[in-house]
Amino acid sequence: MKETILETGYAKINLHLDITGILPNGYHEVQTVMQTVSLCDKITLSDIKETAGSSRFSVTCNVPGVPCDERNLAVRAALLFCERSGAHITANIDIVKNIPMAAGMAGGSTDGAAVLRGLNRASEYPLSIDELCALGSELGADVPFCIRGGTLYADGKGDILHEFPKMPACHIVVACEGEGVSTPWAYGLLDKKYNKFDGSIYTSKDISQLKRSLSANDINAVAENMYNVFETPVLLERPIAARIKSILSEGGALRSMMSGSGPSVFGIFLCEKCAAHAISLLEQHGYRGYLCCPVYQDL
Repeated sequence: MKETILETGYAKINLHLDITGILPNGYHEVQTVMQTVSLCDKITLSDIKETAGSSRFSVTCNVPGVPCDERNLAVRAALLFCERSGAHITANIDIVKNIPMAAGMAGGSTDGAAVLRGLNRASEYPLSIDELCALGSELGADVPFCIRGGTLYADGKGDILHEFPKMPACHIVVACEGEGVSTPWAYGLLDKKYNKFDGSIYTSKDISQLKRSLSANDINAVAENMYNVFETPVLLERPIAARIKSILSEGGALRSMMSGSGPSVFGIFLCEKCAAHAISLLEQHGYRGYLCCPVYQDL
C-alpha cells in the first residue's frame, strides 16, 4: 500500500442546469452538463497504513472554519470507502482549498471524490470507476461527476452520467464573493416559483442546441446556448453575484452565467488577454477572479 498519495480536486461549472420534475424519492430530477475546470483543491493522503483495528482519518485544511471531522465530506468518503472495500486504513488527509465554498462549484464534492480516488489507488484499485461512482452517489449528487471529470451530461438527481461532446478550449473567469448559497434554500426558491415543477408553470429547456454547439467545437455557440434554471431567482437574492455577472459581461465575456445553485459566476472568453482584463475589472470593484480553463481528467 502506497503511504502518500497526491490528488487534485477540480472545480466544476454547469454549462446547462435544468429541473424536469420530482423523483419518487423526493429529489429533484435534473438535466445538467458539467465541466471540470483548472481551479482546484489539492488533497494529500499521507501516512497511509493498514490497521487491524477501525479505520481512522485525521484532517487538516488551510482554510479556517472548515470542519475536520465527519462533517467533512472527505472524511465521510474515506470511511465509506473502507466500509465497502473491506479495507482497514489509517491516514492523514490534508486539504489545500482554492475553490470557493458554498459557491455551486462542487468544492466539497470534489474533495470527497479525490479521497475516493486516492484511497482506491493506494489500495491498488479494489474498486472499479463505476463502483467508486456508486459510492460517490451515496455521498452527494455531484461526487460521481467529480470522480470522472471532463464534459459529461447527467440526469436523475445529477448522478447518472452520460458521455457528451467535449467543451472547446477557451478561457474562463470564475468569481464568488461573500454570499454563500444553501442548495436546499435554492431548490426551495425554485419550488415556490414553479409550483414544485408539476408541469403547470415551467417548461424545461431543450439541450440539443448546446450539444450541437459542443460537437461543432464552436465556443461562441456554446456560450450562446448555456442555461441555468437557478440563475434568475437566485441572482435576485444575491446582488453581489448579479454585479459580478454584469462586470464579466462588461469585460468582454462571450457570456457570463451563474454556476450550479450559485452564487459563483463564470464568464467565457476567447483570449487570455480579455480574461485578464475582466479580472482587472473585478479587482477594481473589490472582487477576486480566478482564471481557469476546461480540464479533462485521465482516470
